[in-house]
Amino acid sequence: MENGNAAGIRYHICFFIIWAAQMAAAFYFCVQKQGFHEDEYYTYYSTARTNGFYVEDGEWMDRDVYRDEFVVLPGQRFQYGFVKQVQSWDVHPPMYYWIFHTVASLVPGVFSKWIGLSVNLFFFGINIFLLTYLSYLVGGRNAGLAFLVAIFAGLSPAAMSGVVFIRMYEMLTTTVLVCSILHVRAMGIKEGKLPVLKCLLPMAAVTYIGFLSQYYYFIFLFYLAAAFALWLLWRDKNIGNCLRYGVCQGGAFVLAYLTYPSCLGQMFRGQRGAQATENFFDMSNTVQRLRFFWGLLDTYVFGNMLPAFLLVVLVLAVTAHRQRSAQRMRRMKQGTQPEIDSGEATVCEEEQGGFGAAFWMLVFATLGYFVTVSKTALLLGDTSNRYQLPVYGIIVLLVFQAIWGLWKRVVFSSDGKCFDRGERTGKWIKSAWTVCALVCLVIDGAGLMSGKTVFLYPEEREQIVYAEKMAQQGVPVVYLYETGAEWCIWDVANELFVHPTVYFAAVQGDVPIADDRIRNADELVVYMAKGADAGRQAERIFRSNPGLEEDSLVFEQKYCDVYYFSK
Repeated sequence: MENGNAAGIRYHICFFIIWAAQMAAAFYFCVQKQGFHEDEYYTYYSTARTNGFYVEDGEWMDRDVYRDEFVVLPGQRFQYGFVKQVQSWDVHPPMYYWIFHTVASLVPGVFSKWIGLSVNLFFFGINIFLLTYLSYLVGGRNAGLAFLVAIFAGLSPAAMSGVVFIRMYEMLTTTVLVCSILHVRAMGIKEGKLPVLKCLLPMAAVTYIGFLSQYYYFIFLFYLAAAFALWLLWRDKNIGNCLRYGVCQGGAFVLAYLTYPSCLGQMFRGQRGAQATENFFDMSNTVQRLRFFWGLLDTYVFGNMLPAFLLVVLVLAVTAHRQRSAQRMRRMKQGTQPEIDSGEATVCEEEQGGFGAAFWMLVFATLGYFVTVSKTALLLGDTSNRYQLPVYGIIVLLVFQAIWGLWKRVVFSSDGKCFDRGERTGKWIKSAWTVCALVCLVIDGAGLMSGKTVFLYPEEREQIVYAEKMAQQGVPVVYLYETGAEWCIWDVANELFVHPTVYFAAVQGDVPIADDRIRNADELVVYMAKGADAGRQAERIFRSNPGLEEDSLVFEQKYCDVYYFSK
């Protein structure tokens, strides 16, 4: 008992060190975040919307009027009904936005990256524990394997990118991991009715929360539930448990619909729903899309080493198969039967790396999710990592468990006995775990140091400094926007917040701007929409202020370019 308690304490200390190191790394990258993706601005806007961000052609807009659309004002705190209404106009369910709005309501009038990052850090901290625990369950309560999965998956560039992206994907990862754990634990329940309070109701509760967090949860649950139901049928040889499970899951979806009736329209009839459906049934893009998301998985999770990991799995699988075949042939020649009926042999089968039903259930669910999301998600370069983030950790678990299980089969001795568990072997195994952990750290470290963490936008620091300099000098700012694409202005909101006022004008016209401040300015900063005719709009500025003679391109940004006009 004392040895068991001591081992338990060591495991808890090891987990806390891993957890603290990953949280410190996540916090470091949160500090490094200098700018925002346009979807991140929408997170703030859709949870703090005051009047709606509308720009008028040929009008100045004060900073406070613009900025108030991105912060919760003192009189707008804890307005969950309004947040749900705003989301009903978009394509996402409201659960994440309710949580975000709650945090923003605690600091009214404040716009800060830390409002969103604090939510992500909270869920990331939970996800480290959940992934470790899931790995512990699936890996046959192997703490070494669980820690290795947590280290590798939790410190990958994909994981850090998920933390610094202020959207709902860390929360979605939490619900996917909880859902997986509940189903794996349910597989450990002895034959009979699945308990309602300890099993079915928690499953239904996480389905309710997960579905209202992000609709991609439904994709994962669909495949997981199918595999789980088939396993129940195979185990129980009757449909009773399947029906009870299905009724509870169906009840969760009905309750989710009653909470948020817009969900069905957003999934199947909305802009994103229709686009996703079209992509899913378009077979011509399948190979291209799978190759794209496979590349993201390889680069941002496995450090371009995924083929090597899979090669190890293949070599071990072939070796184990040949070894088993040789053993069977040898026994046939000797006229003996393999000892598989005794309890000891069954234990040895588990010890040598047998893959249980929980492993294959997760393989089916993860593969189904990966393929379906690859077919339906937006192709947005490295930022598309967010769509597969919920299963990245599970994929690492499955690959590592495959290597570990197959390796144990290979080292299983030919005489049918479990491999030596002596002190010397135990020390060798601990050394092997240490070496594997160091290899994982090297792969992760190389990825992080090579700048593979997405959504940091370090270039925006220089742009903000420039905006602050122009604001201190009192230089007027003009934003020339595309009519119908006013939302693109969000992409430089952090810079516009610096200036006391901004003049907005549509690029569709080339009439000189009739404003005294612009006509009499010695300098101008002009944000020009990417789709505009730069030469034509420059001439428009020169005609608006004949005293200006020179212009220069200062920054090229995603949706606009920044120009400086002077005498």
